[in-house]
Amino acid sequence: MSGREFGGPWTRAKLDILREYLETYTTMLKKQRFNLIYVDAFAGEGSWKPGKEYDRDYGDFRTLRQGSPQIALKIQDKAFDRFLFIERDSQRCESLQRLRSEFPNRNIRVVNDDANIELPRFCRTLGDFDRAVVFLDPFATEVAWETVEVIARTKKIDCWILFPLMAINRMMPRGKEPILALSERLDRVFGGQEHWQSLYGPPLQPSLLDPEPSQERHGGSKEIADCYRRRLESVFERVAPTSRTLTNSQNAPLFELFFAASNPKGASRAIPIANHILLKKW
Repeated sequence: MSGREFGGPWTRAKLDILREYLETYTTMLKKQRFNLIYVDAFAGEGSWKPGKEYDRDYGDFRTLRQGSPQIALKIQDKAFDRFLFIERDSQRCESLQRLRSEFPNRNIRVVNDDANIELPRFCRTLGDFDRAVVFLDPFATEVAWETVEVIARTKKIDCWILFPLMAINRMMPRGKEPILALSERLDRVFGGQEHWQSLYGPPLQPSLLDPEPSQERHGGSKEIADCYRRRLESVFERVAPTSRTLTNSQNAPLFELFFAASNPKGASRAIPIANHILLKKW
């Protein structure tokens, strides 16, 4: 593993939540005849290392810690039948390939490609008795809304979605609407301008000197997260009522962790489990 330094307490929190869900998910379905598949769409290199600024929290910041691929591979009670790790960075893919020798009894496939290309391909391969958990863990705004829609339409996938709250917040100026380049990126994330532009409106305190004032953004990170939740609710069978805001060392919101279930029958069991986990203090 290359061991690039990144992450912090929020990384540990999201992985603890994922670990508990995967353990519960596989145990819940172990007596069913489904083929269980774990998909890590931004798999990284399989491990992570906290930055030096977090050495007080972690003791030895040089130590590599289990990433989401390793967590999924180490599920024991009822192991996943297949694993798909998607990573666009070729060097990180080389690190992921080494997991094959570390876990020789696991059916592992590593794909060096854009998750927005590979995930739709994967979704098209799902059979009647396939069920999957997909972890969408982008660094920033890499996940296109079209990809989310494809996942929801399968009716076979539970999806953990790490929404880049700080990145989106920075792309949406408070005093005016985003420039064209940022607007197009927001369109890609939300699936159209009409879905995020509702966060903008006339100034709350109009200026008498400006007869045609520009639009301004009302609300903050919570309102942005609520906006994305509504988008998820429009395509998935159900979305967990609780989400988790992950913050940095200054307590500024970095990401919002959502859970969504696409299967009509499975959602009634998956949502309460995920919601219970999200409500815990991590």
